[in-house]
Amino acid sequence: MALLLVSAAGLHAQGIYPGDAVRVNDETVSNQRFQGFYTEYRNTKGVAVGARGDQLELLKQLRREAMDLIIEQTLVGQAAEEAGIEADPAEVEKQVEELRSVFDNDDGFRMKLQDDGFTEESYRHHIARMISAKIYLDRIRADAWDVSDVELERYYEDNESRLTLPERVRVRHILLTWKPLGTQDDRAAIHKQMEPILERVRNGEDFAKLATQFSDDYATKNSGGDTGLFTRGTMVPAFEDVAFALEPGEISDPVETVFGVHILRLEERSESRLLPLDEVREQLREHVREEKMEIAVQEKIDELRTAADIEILIPLASRN
Repeated sequence: MALLLVSAAGLHAQGIYPGDAVRVNDETVSNQRFQGFYTEYRNTKGVAVGARGDQLELLKQLRREAMDLIIEQTLVGQAAEEAGIEADPAEVEKQVEELRSVFDNDDGFRMKLQDDGFTEESYRHHIARMISAKIYLDRIRADAWDVSDVELERYYEDNESRLTLPERVRVRHILLTWKPLGTQDDRAAIHKQMEPILERVRNGEDFAKLATQFSDDYATKNSGGDTGLFTRGTMVPAFEDVAFALEPGEISDPVETVFGVHILRLEERSESRLLPLDEVREQLREHVREEKMEIAVQEKIDELRTAADIEILIPLASRN
């Protein structure tokens, strides 16, 4: 859940940021803490501090996303407290000590907390709230756990296209790549080189052996030119159009692609097929369950946000 993606243990605030960043109901989040949260969130997206000017809009977007996340994190923490959920003190202590162990001494640990907008006391409270918030969200997920057969069947009927295996084909091919041959028309010369190979194939010689001997496609030549099963949209269009038009055992005329000249033989065709419900029932039930749980969590967050009094206290259109 993205809401709990960034914990204080991973924050790296830059400099000193006075004042508050946002007020959520009767609670404020310091600007120092938000800046550390945002920096870590930005880092998870692979955007460095000295981002280029053309990334300004991206940085603005990331700041807004980080603000949304910290607001939602605060709202869920407040809801967990109102629900009377308490974190296990031993788990809180474990997480505090995990951060402390990163530093050689307590001075480094305390400086880290200060940079991230925490005292040791407020950091413990934050960790306890994070744990409580997870418990709160897990309870919401648990309430959405059950998936009835009626729900499953309705989902199956509504998503038949997503549960249909597409048509697939498997071919063997021989490729002669485009290359300079020093002739007046190298393209025609390469076609000319393919002619005796095609004749031998059509006379019944083993296609796989000829592919191993003559093909320039080093990805498939050692397997006799076998492409394996593939769907539409996998190969270059000219190759694919011919492959799907062939009948099993049929050999194509020479086909030009950006790679060179090919000849193909269709080895296998797998028609499109709707997966039977009984074949995918349990995997589908798990998918529907996960979807229901995430919807339930998002609905609860939206509900909390709608009912909340939220005031953003800083501008979000910052370069860094």
